[in-house]
Amino acid sequence: MNGRPKTVLCEALSEEDAAAFDAFAAANPRAAYQQSRAWAENAPRGRRHRFLYFLCREGDAVIGAAIVRRTRLAPGAILATVQRGPLVRDLADLARGVEALGRALEALGCCTLILGPRFTGEERAAAQAALAGLRFKPLPAEAQALHGVTGIVPLDADEPAVLARFKQRGRRAIRKAEQAGLVVREAGEADFAACQTLLDAFHQARPEYDPSGQPDVIAQARMVAALGGALLVAEHEGRIVGWHSFVRQGGSGIWLGLATDDDPRLPRSYLLLWEAMRRGRAIGLSRYDLAGLAAEGEESGRDQFKTAFDPAREHLLPASVRALKPLRHALFFTARTLYRRLRARQRG
Repeated sequence: MNGRPKTVLCEALSEEDAAAFDAFAAANPRAAYQQSRAWAENAPRGRRHRFLYFLCREGDAVIGAAIVRRTRLAPGAILATVQRGPLVRDLADLARGVEALGRALEALGCCTLILGPRFTGEERAAAQAALAGLRFKPLPAEAQALHGVTGIVPLDADEPAVLARFKQRGRRAIRKAEQAGLVVREAGEADFAACQTLLDAFHQARPEYDPSGQPDVIAQARMVAALGGALLVAEHEGRIVGWHSFVRQGGSGIWLGLATDDDPRLPRSYLLLWEAMRRGRAIGLSRYDLAGLAAEGEESGRDQFKTAFDPAREHLLPASVRALKPLRHALFFTARTLYRRLRARQRG
């Protein structure tokens, strides 16, 4: 189709546009919960942050959509970040959709655009080449806010077959938790305070992690209600000892949050993950995304836990950056980068 596509970029969508956004995001094969209205409504934000909705149409057909986090770096300097997006109808629409997004954001005064659509497999290299043709450059590894490799557990078999694919240590840990009397059930509102206490203690014990981008338990429960999934609690002798949440994104369930107490005798995380996979399979999901693995050869204790489920490694497109207003980008984005490096050193 000739001519530029029609775009909407705003803080509140009309009823018609909201319905179009939701339908496009839910059906998209590269769906990501960060590209849902539920994320924009529940994600943590600082006083410098606002969320914008972007829709791109050719004729009556939506060809692109995005949740954009708008961050005020300084007066007259705005950073736009699109985590795991934008969503586009097809790989062939990527350049057209990103160009339209860039024009709309530049008109709004944004000086820098960071994005990372969720292309994997054979499409990943082509998508990266398309972004390079639009003058995007991958951010360095230390500046990547989200993981670049994840683990995928197939759920496209009956339960015994899915369980049989796990490594022996994973199956053994699940049996041990069951034999110890651990019970996993759906969380209710009365459980949220105990879950939040576990999450707060988890973060306090691990100062190297930055929890600022993670929604609290109540916000995660809202996302589960909006997108589908579950928030599960593990109980032992009447006491909540752990919880785990996942949400639907396309045909996958993806790990949203998990926190447990620090008692090493009870492998509660294993049973929580297995019960999440069982529930995901029951609602028709074909995969479970473990939301990140370290690069090969860099396994941590958390990765050893995840690899007990014998996931397939899936490489994601890295976040890339482009200057929309080069002078302001060079000044303010560079200053932001230096500040974040200093913060990371202090946490480490």
